[in-house]
Amino acid sequence: MSFALFIIGPFLVVGWISAFRASSDIKEEVGKTMLQLVRQNHLTIEKTLSSANDTTVAFLNNQFFSDPRQYAFWTGIETLAEMNEADRILERLSADGTEYTLYMKNEENLRPVVDTAYKTRGFKYTDDRYSGLPAWAEETANDGGKASIRRIETASGAGTVAFMRSILHPVSYERSIGLLVVSKLEVLLMEDVVSVQLPEDTGIFLLNEKEERLMQVGMAGGGGNGNGNGDEAAYPDDVRTMTEGYRFVKESGGEWLYAFSYRPKFDTRLIYKIPVASIMGGQTAFQWTIMIMSAVYLLLVLSFVLYLLRLILKPLARLISITKIYEPGKKLDFGDTPLRKDELGILYGAFIRMTKRLDQSVEENYGMKIKQKETELSTLHSQITPHLLYNTLDSIYWYAIDSGNRNVGEMVKDLSKLLRIGLSKGKTIITIGEELEHVQAYTRLQMRRYPDAFAAGWEIDESATKFMTPKVVLQPLVENAIFHGVSGMDGEGEIRVRVERAGDEIRMTVEDNGFKEADVGMLQAIVEGELTDKGYGIRNVQQRIRLHFGERYGLRYEKREGGGLQVTVVIPAWEDER
Repeated sequence: MSFALFIIGPFLVVGWISAFRASSDIKEEVGKTMLQLVRQNHLTIEKTLSSANDTTVAFLNNQFFSDPRQYAFWTGIETLAEMNEADRILERLSADGTEYTLYMKNEENLRPVVDTAYKTRGFKYTDDRYSGLPAWAEETANDGGKASIRRIETASGAGTVAFMRSILHPVSYERSIGLLVVSKLEVLLMEDVVSVQLPEDTGIFLLNEKEERLMQVGMAGGGGNGNGNGDEAAYPDDVRTMTEGYRFVKESGGEWLYAFSYRPKFDTRLIYKIPVASIMGGQTAFQWTIMIMSAVYLLLVLSFVLYLLRLILKPLARLISITKIYEPGKKLDFGDTPLRKDELGILYGAFIRMTKRLDQSVEENYGMKIKQKETELSTLHSQITPHLLYNTLDSIYWYAIDSGNRNVGEMVKDLSKLLRIGLSKGKTIITIGEELEHVQAYTRLQMRRYPDAFAAGWEIDESATKFMTPKVVLQPLVENAIFHGVSGMDGEGEIRVRVERAGDEIRMTVEDNGFKEADVGMLQAIVEGELTDKGYGIRNVQQRIRLHFGERYGLRYEKREGGGLQVTVVIPAWEDER
């Protein structure tokens, strides 16, 4: 009775608890696995959307921004030949199964020979208010060129996933002149979704930032595109608000696993809804089988343990006594007694080897601490050098002021400021205010170096100066504007620096009125890394901005209205809260 109470009873209780704990752990591991799967699937979907985005950006750049003749072609289509040429251009983009439709405002009141209102794709004219088009047309036009993904209806009434963006005027960016819509994206997205093997009765849902159901596979969708109706359209709050994760939810008479991922690049959310019963299988029956078998074999194990105790206790006691007196770094004499060839002998030999390795680690750690101290002293010494330089420059500044040479003093002061902010005590991110102090000091030095050669103007939004930027991003741009734009203009040159906040972005612009014709395409190719044998300075600025903030930010070159060149730096409005 006592044997059953104190030996078998606790063993069965522990086995019961362990079985249910194992079931819980398995569920958690399945949740983590499904989360990893939904992440990878979402990345694949995002690559497909990025491909569509890159294609539309390249199309708009080539057809509307880079070549005035192409812009004149698209805004002046009137004849049947021109209409057919426009359709052929758009048809070539549709080779992957998608359909491209370009809605162009008829601002010239042209009278095309074909009424485009009856066309289902290709080139179509529309009025200034996009009359006859659904609400998404005006919403997209008001997004300022930002890409959006919506679920729309085709001319036949069928639902389709569309990637759309507004076509901005090449000169007046605040004005929309048309829309570019890529429909039937589900042809590509479906390949990304169904490539993932998931348990039976699983539902996969793709949502946009408006929580519109873009796609649905499985569940009520039947392997196609769901319309957002049905009980499965309701998701737990965590699924709607959190960036990613997984949740087990009891609903509809069963337990479901939600695994979800949010990607900010296109504001999409991918959700897996998986019945737990389909992934757990016969886990419960297997647990009961294990418990019964454990109880049967317990008696055999206990009898064998009693036998082993006689062989183990004595040598184990010796090992324990050695363990108590051992200290790392203290050599022990283990004698010359040969080791036993059984498991205990292996354990004893492993302990001896472990103590030797530990002694060696203690010696190595001591040496590393000495080297660390030497490194700290070297670091402190290196910090003395810039500090001594700043003090020396300050002494020169006050000496120049006391001697009545204020111009020299101000130049030394600007040089000191240039060095202090440029080094920034090793920091790579500084405030926009500090960045402006740096570039203003540099500009003043150049204006004193080349007196009456050019003028500089500053338009600063003070509310933007508190946000953070990688250091030394404006100085290379101002330097290029001086030496390549206005250096030979005999006092007629002008450089203007603007800093403004636009929503959640900061835009810093450097422009000049230089008379030399600049190759904007070559400059943009340097920025994008397509040309690597020149333009190291601006390419370095672009790489550092994208390293800190991502691919959507960086430099953009364009010709300045009235002559000259301007470059715009776009970064997020990020404030360091430390």
